[in-house]
Amino acid sequence: MSWVTCLPTLGRWVFAFAAVLAFGVGAPNVATGQTPSATPPSGSAPLALTPAEYNNTIADLLGLPRDGARWPARSALADALSPRRTASKGVFLPPPPPPVWPWRFPAEPGSEGFEGIAQGQSPSSYQVEELHLAAMHFASFVLESPTFFICTDWATLPARQQESCGWTSLERFARRAYRRPLRPDEQERLAAFWTTNIAAGPIDMAVALTAAGILQAPPFHFRVDPDASASAPSQWELASRLSYFLWDSMPDDALFEAAETSQLVDRAGMERQARRMLEDPKARTAIVHFHHQWLGTDKVTLVAPARRAFGPRFGLTPRVKDASNDDLKWPAVMGPVRYSMKYETELFVEQTIFDGAGTFQALMTDHRGYMSDATAPIYGANARRIPGGTTVTRPIELVVASIGRQQDLTLYQAEFPRSERAGVLTLPSVLALGAYAVQPGPILRGKRVLERLACMHLGTPIQGAEAALPPDTLTVTSTNRERTAAATRPATCNTCHRQINPPGFAFEHYDAIGAWRAQDNGQPVDASGTLVLGDGEEITFTDGVDFAHQLATSERVRNCYVLHWTRYALGDRLAAATPGLEALQAGFRNDDSIKTLLVSIAGSALFRTGPSGVPGGTP
Repeated sequence: MSWVTCLPTLGRWVFAFAAVLAFGVGAPNVATGQTPSATPPSGSAPLALTPAEYNNTIADLLGLPRDGARWPARSALADALSPRRTASKGVFLPPPPPPVWPWRFPAEPGSEGFEGIAQGQSPSSYQVEELHLAAMHFASFVLESPTFFICTDWATLPARQQESCGWTSLERFARRAYRRPLRPDEQERLAAFWTTNIAAGPIDMAVALTAAGILQAPPFHFRVDPDASASAPSQWELASRLSYFLWDSMPDDALFEAAETSQLVDRAGMERQARRMLEDPKARTAIVHFHHQWLGTDKVTLVAPARRAFGPRFGLTPRVKDASNDDLKWPAVMGPVRYSMKYETELFVEQTIFDGAGTFQALMTDHRGYMSDATAPIYGANARRIPGGTTVTRPIELVVASIGRQQDLTLYQAEFPRSERAGVLTLPSVLALGAYAVQPGPILRGKRVLERLACMHLGTPIQGAEAALPPDTLTVTSTNRERTAAATRPATCNTCHRQINPPGFAFEHYDAIGAWRAQDNGQPVDASGTLVLGDGEEITFTDGVDFAHQLATSERVRNCYVLHWTRYALGDRLAAATPGLEALQAGFRNDDSIKTLLVSIAGSALFRTGPSGVPGGTP
């Protein structure tokens, strides 16, 4: 019997799957019979997988690469289970179709720039629909997975052996997907679901449909089990907490074994696993992902510098010749520039933490990094490519004249003048995000420093504040600093801007795309200032490089960095006075090794029990 003849039956199962809600209240999952609760267990955060965690988990669960180009092609069965995703960009010529992995989910609302924080996870019907579509899409790949079946040559076995192997493989798949042993009631419901699918159609369809049900069950979607009632995290939950903290993905076999043999009962066991996991390449990706969120640089591909201001730097005239001359050149320039900024950030963070000094000091002050031919005009003639240094080639997507296309971008290691670059705050990605189309944005840059690095929460701007800012134009008669200072001088503004402006002015040596400049509008740049942090700590600086070096040793800034990491590890917006946090901060003030910090968080009582003694609890 061919699966094609079962399409009417398939429609019934697709409808049933669509009723599943991975978040909030919904219909019972057809594979488990569970109804996700609107109210999580007392004291526990209803942490759901983020888009990145979901995609990483799918790849690791199936034993397939975290590179969609290396996945098997979609099969006919996949086309029957779920519609093909169509390209979303390009109106004149069709661009290449989206990759089979990752699934492109809507972004989480987030909390203070971070995803994976319970208080920032707000479900929507669109998200739920996408979770259903993704599960149907990925379910067929269990038949292509090198790790799914417990037998060999499954497709050639006699029917009875196929059924036996299929069920045993699905049991193991469910245990790994749920990241814990199945409870008796879950196993019974899953067996009943499998039996129904076997009776309804061909064996390959039954395997895929049952896997789709598992991928839509609450135990897969939630990092904290919605049905758990224990007052303390189990070994299995600790394993998941650790893996999503350091890998943005599910536990591996060694971590599952550690949970099964109770190796995670104390600090030593947790720290031993954390050190092992930090040596795995998956940790590099996850830790880079954290820093993108910390700095906001995951959004750098959206910056829009103006051609009229920066076209000549890239060999273009400031404007197109006439209205009928469709401008193809500027988008073709800016696409690679944006992606290069993003990848330079990733490579700098990875190189500094894993291959360099590994300290917060280095993260804030190192003058070595990566560049490409696309960003060479930004770094200028004083940047020096390191002979024999590593080169990295990444595929990028861009749209020119409404036509999407793909090309390769090559980045290479470089050294920059110590007087011009120091750490993450002088990366073009960070600087371009703190700018407008033409002029730098001292207010945007200052706000980022105060909120992301110093954990100082600013109030809502007064009504009409944005309209009072200097116009973003090339026709100016004073410096950017002078215009910003004048616009924010009134008493109604100055209460906040006496704090916001100084850290923003520190980076006036950098234009709106992050290029270093000695002059602004024909006048020497003044990037000096004094900043008083929230606890009275005072920093006086001469320019952005000096400022970065002082921030690197600031007690408040180091404490803030630890607070961000601890919140991220627990998925909870912890208060700054949470018991157990200060000990982690004190340790980091004395030893600013980032790897050591992460191991310390993993072994802490705060991580192992939660801030109120229960998993994910909020004090």
